[in-house]
Amino acid sequence: MSNKFIDGIKHVIIEDDDPKPEAQKQAQAHPQPHTDAAPAVSAPVAASTDSSAYQTMSGQPMSEETEHVYQRILAKTNFAATQVSATIHKYLDPLSAIPSLDERTKFKTAVIQAKAQEGLSQEKILATFDGLKVALQNEQESFANSAAATKQREIDDRQKKVQDVTDAIAQKQKEIAQLQQRLSDVTTELVGAQGKIQRAESQFAIAVQRRALEIDQEKAKYVSLLQG
Repeated sequence: MSNKFIDGIKHVIIEDDDPKPEAQKQAQAHPQPHTDAAPAVSAPVAASTDSSAYQTMSGQPMSEETEHVYQRILAKTNFAATQVSATIHKYLDPLSAIPSLDERTKFKTAVIQAKAQEGLSQEKILATFDGLKVALQNEQESFANSAAATKQREIDDRQKKVQDVTDAIAQKQKEIAQLQQRLSDVTTELVGAQGKIQRAESQFAIAVQRRALEIDQEKAKYVSLLQG
């Protein structure tokens, strides 16, 4: 998502400050301490893992290995683990004991309190998601570097061995049987190493795709939540 698009979303959030009729009714029924205006938003809802966004491009569910890769990525890009999320829930969780408040009013109240007490702003909330995308990009770059190094070690070296063995066969006909066996062994290793790397790249790409979609979906949800 471009910075221009994100700035556009923030502009809409800032401009749309007029409270909705339902929010006005809730505000009259449950007056809050005077603070700076903040848009009415509903409480966050966790994304469902049943969504088609969590399927591979072939439409099949993720394999156990890919799911394991995804969980490692999620652990490093989880909004729930951020300080912003903790700050929101610091004020949101106590409101669960007030059944007369709907979820939108609870969340609005929590955001207002967090802003007044700790300076939490809409920009900080949305910027947290931008930070998660940066963290995801860093993970992707780190994996790409690791994969390149692994290719150098596991693929290129074995390819050179295959070429060396092929040259030796042409020069040493008497040793052809032994060299052919060695060629077969090294080629098998090469194929296995290629398959391993390709599988790892595919799993990582699927996991990154899934997490990128989740972050976009979760950010869009919070954009909606923060709109007045």
